[in-house]
Amino acid sequence: MKQISVPIGSLNIRLPVPPEQTESGDRISFWWGITSAAVALSLYLERTGDLSGERVIELGCGLGLAGCTAALLGAEVTFTDYVEAALTFARETCQLNDVPPDNVRFKLLDWDEPAGVETFGLVLGSEIAYDYFTHGSLVRLIDEILALNGTALLAERKRLAVSRFLGRLISRGLVTSETVVPVAVPGFPEQTISIFRIERNDTRQSHAL
Repeated sequence: MKQISVPIGSLNIRLPVPPEQTESGDRISFWWGITSAAVALSLYLERTGDLSGERVIELGCGLGLAGCTAALLGAEVTFTDYVEAALTFARETCQLNDVPPDNVRFKLLDWDEPAGVETFGLVLGSEIAYDYFTHGSLVRLIDEILALNGTALLAERKRLAVSRFLGRLISRGLVTSETVVPVAVPGFPEQTISIFRIERNDTRQSHAL
């Protein structure tokens, strides 16, 4: 299988390259692509440093670049996606980068019916807020799975859909802040990506990420 390497700070993460795909079913999904947002989120995590002991979930993991980065930094990571093929390739990503298999799990997750999802200290997502039709389900899901002292990190390009999504999170008592991460990685367009940090109002200062 064809592979590419993506430099993420001190890490060099290998990713499988899926064959050409079409959109998945009745929902918009581009799980097979590697977005600048996923690169930016991975760079942000790598700069954070050691994540040992952190329980992490990646929503809409696609090829699993951000989740794999977190796992290589010591976290226990649950990779989730609506598309089963995405989980197959995320698993391959972990294998290519020698991630200990005991530190990762792979779970099909329908945001509309998220049965049996636990809470996590760190929730990750890149380019997951672009579709207005998923906002209600995704807002409820993040509110449900975000642990009391937890943090969600969402990497997104600035657009109206994202602003409205953040507004819905704020209306549920969550707070957001923004860090801008420039992406200048060979093979990717130079872009500026926003990392939105989401926390509960009474725990905003308690997490060091």
